[in-house]
Amino acid sequence: MKIIIVGGGKVGAQLAKECRQLGYQVALIEYERSRGEKLRRELGIPVVIGDGTDPQVMKAAGAEEVDIVVAVTDDDQDNLIVCQQAERRFKAKRTLALVNNPGNEKLFSWLGVNQVIGPTSLILGLIQGTVDMQQTTTLWMQGIKDLKMIQVKINPGAPAVNLRVRDLNLPNQCILVTIVRGETAIVPGGNTCIKAGDLVFALTHPSVEAEVEKVLVGTKLEKD
Repeated sequence: MKIIIVGGGKVGAQLAKECRQLGYQVALIEYERSRGEKLRRELGIPVVIGDGTDPQVMKAAGAEEVDIVVAVTDDDQDNLIVCQQAERRFKAKRTLALVNNPGNEKLFSWLGVNQVIGPTSLILGLIQGTVDMQQTTTLWMQGIKDLKMIQVKINPGAPAVNLRVRDLNLPNQCILVTIVRGETAIVPGGNTCIKAGDLVFALTHPSVEAEVEKVLVGTKLEKD
């Protein structure tokens, strides 16, 4: 089985070590060169230095023949993009993503990540034998129905201009899905920079919609 792990922090490094011990073919992608080179020496596995959201970096790690892609960086936006790219571009059989902000778990599932790993899902997994699963499923589906897609035009002078996505103080339960810049649609990662004139599409829960708009444009948008 071929596994690619994106993110060489404590979780990614330990996961790579244990997968290798189980006999799996493992490759690791790490953004920081010094950490990546250290992990290559310590783990004895292929380590590709670069941004896991970059298709060429994924390809260098063997994504064209991958079975499972696991995204465990500390940036939810990047983890989502890695999994979407692995499934849609490289036809990975399974994608797993670490969710650092619990409020994003439903969003990741709604956007197609096969398995979402986060505090809430782990706890639910431990208590599955005692909870009413029919009621849990009903509540989960209600949460999905409550999500909505919003679009925000970034005007010159907006607080988000020239900031990277990872530096935006976006609330939980919000993921930027697409940025339209001119005639180009961009799937944003954590390092994607917001520019004046961008049209930003975000999936969000209505309860944080006003906060999202404030972060991006400074004030709540007027509704038609």
